[in-house]
Amino acid sequence: MKKTFFFAALCLANVTLAQTDYELRTLTFENSDYKGTAANATTYWSDLIPTSAYGNGNGRNAWHDAGNTELSYTPSPTAMFPGYGGHALSNYVGNDLSLGNYMYDLQAYNVEGGANESSNFCVHFGYTDDSGMGMMNELAYFAFADGIERTIDHMYVTNTTYVYNLLENGDGWMIPVGGVTDECWYKIIAYGYNNINQPTDTAEFILWNNGQGVQDWIKWDLSVLGDVARVEFNLVGSDELYASGYGLGAPGYFAYDNVAVRFTQTTTALPNSPSTSSPNSKKILNNGQLFILRDGQYYTILGATIN
Repeated sequence: MKKTFFFAALCLANVTLAQTDYELRTLTFENSDYKGTAANATTYWSDLIPTSAYGNGNGRNAWHDAGNTELSYTPSPTAMFPGYGGHALSNYVGNDLSLGNYMYDLQAYNVEGGANESSNFCVHFGYTDDSGMGMMNELAYFAFADGIERTIDHMYVTNTTYVYNLLENGDGWMIPVGGVTDECWYKIIAYGYNNINQPTDTAEFILWNNGQGVQDWIKWDLSVLGDVARVEFNLVGSDELYASGYGLGAPGYFAYDNVAVRFTQTTTALPNSPSTSSPNSKKILNNGQLFILRDGQYYTILGATIN
């Protein structure tokens, strides 16, 4: 044991040590947080919000969180109906289910604004299924504009009024009057992809289950996707949501906000750092951790004092 300890300490004494950590940068969709260089920088995000809660296809406007998370959305030129579906900015909220129809498809349900008492957020619209009845041939996504793969730590999600009303009350066409049964569920699936279009992993978020739906901003952990270049989103439900024979019966919407991205930071400590440069310094390996003993005081390898 003593020989092993001495050899490990000797090796560590002659290498450069690095500590990897990360900072979180958050896409808030708030004008005050925009860090890009657009000519309308002071109103960048609010300028993308439609003049009414009717999205009319939802995804015609591209956006880029430049200088911050680098997340971006661009309408797909290969979509069946370009601009139909996507990610649209909004600040429309309400709790009146009588307005839960397609004319208010950008309205988040039963919240006072964006997540964490903010104003703006984003609304996703779009799904694909095997019915052949849908109007989309690919999934909407956001991606890192600079092409660098990163881990998305989390984002906040809630229902739209349109979705909540149809699941709660039905429309007599795609969903029976009276709404869905208690056995019905409705969820988002996120698909991560790397830079060479290989899937990384998936994550799921339940919007509706056991006769109840999400009515507040809820944190969704996306770190399980790992390092990704883009994330695609689909909406799927239990069998009764496809009973009409026309594909998914629920509107393919959800609202999201405060997308937090991990930016890696690496701190390097050299053997001749201030805590180790003194001739009175000794390197101590204890339980796999390296410490510095100098003049009776212990330090971390980065120079922090240990009391």
